[in-house]
Amino acid sequence: MPVADSSMTAPLEKGDAVQFRLAVGDSASIIALRTLPDTAVARNPARTTTPIKSAADGGTQMLQQGDRVPAGLTLTNQAGESFRIGDYRGQTLVLTFIYTRCPLPTYCPLMSKQFAALQPQLRERYGEEAQLLSISFDPAYDTPQVLREYASKYTDRLDTWTFATGDSSQVERATGLFGVHAQKTGSEEITHNLTTALIGSEGHVRRLWRGNDWTPEDVRQAVAQVAEAS
Repeated sequence: MPVADSSMTAPLEKGDAVQFRLAVGDSASIIALRTLPDTAVARNPARTTTPIKSAADGGTQMLQQGDRVPAGLTLTNQAGESFRIGDYRGQTLVLTFIYTRCPLPTYCPLMSKQFAALQPQLRERYGEEAQLLSISFDPAYDTPQVLREYASKYTDRLDTWTFATGDSSQVERATGLFGVHAQKTGSEEITHNLTTALIGSEGHVRRLWRGNDWTPEDVRQAVAQVAEAS
């Protein structure tokens, strides 16, 4: 997370306990930070959060580049319709993970903005042969209706971009397969990492992007390479 003034972190050492204030607007940054005594925080603070099961919890084998995505992974789209990942066989699929209440502009909102920029580029060249899929890891809140409302902020074309929720066991399976780790830190907020994946028409993982430093052009070029190799 960026800091407003780099001098704030200069005296810090690895393992220091800190307290900070986060300013969230068009971007997010730490604007106030101070060190705390070791006794001010729990030795294992993660134990106070509620984990969402992932690869390490459920024994799901995390996919690597070249692996085949299980066709039977079943989710529910923004219209309340059930579908399987295998339904995308024969199409190129780019998927990412979000939750609609994410407050950090450089996390889920950025993923959705990137997809919004990518969608018309892919649709113009590939039509419905290139698909986007945003999977929520907050199925308790992100119902199909919530996802429809969220989708309307980013696109008016749901023929090539699907927003998915589903049974918690299938969502947990999806996050586990793609190495997404999420923990509930309150009634609304979830701490999580980011993964975006490109899946070829044959169902194999062709590229994985960890984090948020990819661009729509990066993905567009990767899709073109996969399409030319098909």
